[in-house]
Amino acid sequence: MYDRRLDAIIAAAECGSFNQAARQLHLSATALIKQVTGFENEYGITLFTRSSNGVRLTTSGRALIEDAKDLIRQSEQALRHAHRLEHGQDMTVRLAISMLRPATPLLELWPRASAWLEQRGRHLRLELVSMSDSPDGYMNALDHLGEMVDVAANGFSPKHQKYPCQVLKLGEYPLQMGVPASNPLYARPLPALRLSDLEGQHIHIPQAGNNDAMDQARDLLSKIPGVTLIDMEQYTFEEFNTCAANGDLIVARTFGTDIHPMMRTMPVEWNVSIDYGLFYPMTPSAAVKLFVEAITAVR
Repeated sequence: MYDRRLDAIIAAAECGSFNQAARQLHLSATALIKQVTGFENEYGITLFTRSSNGVRLTTSGRALIEDAKDLIRQSEQALRHAHRLEHGQDMTVRLAISMLRPATPLLELWPRASAWLEQRGRHLRLELVSMSDSPDGYMNALDHLGEMVDVAANGFSPKHQKYPCQVLKLGEYPLQMGVPASNPLYARPLPALRLSDLEGQHIHIPQAGNNDAMDQARDLLSKIPGVTLIDMEQYTFEEFNTCAANGDLIVARTFGTDIHPMMRTMPVEWNVSIDYGLFYPMTPSAAVKLFVEAITAVR
């Protein structure tokens, strides 16, 4: 499922020592070092700086570790899923979540949905699968529901739904504005931002033509004097980091949760809302069908 040498690399990174990592994995230090150096030589990257005080990750090593942990976690989840299928025990639904897409509204429905199932003598297990917000992470999972994950929850536009799946609408949420601490608007004691408050601001917003609500917001913002709209392909944590660093605003889909630790989400005096829904496969499994039925009953 994944290169087992990653276990040695992660252990060394966490311990800061090849010797301690070897003891943790019940290997000899020589065997562990051979795995690490073999990996480095094979892929032409240096993962650690070595010194008499131990080992420390390089920049490329830190990047690899972050992605490797996701890979290992997903591999283990895939194996558990296959094992349950092998033994006819798969009444588990795997829900994709990420830092920017925590599925809060759906998870708030789950206790009532679970109780609804129990009252009918049925049982489902909901398993949360943590994914990155990179293009090949969460959004890629929506293209392949039923593989690494079974369901997801996200904002959507009925007219621009592009993913090969079904969507159950769970509600509508007003679009808000993400305001970084470095922007003067952050300290404004207003119940809501007026459109006139946004004059002269740089505002990040998804590209036109992908979502009706975003296009409606774009039209309103484009008429405000001095506003500069900055197109973005999709929401990523890096986009929020850029806004936080530059003092830029970002049109925010909050869905009941904060979006960034260095930002304040503020309502805007506009009547613009985005649909939020449960995404599930075109041909759902028995467990997913039951999950959708329960969520439909209590939404």
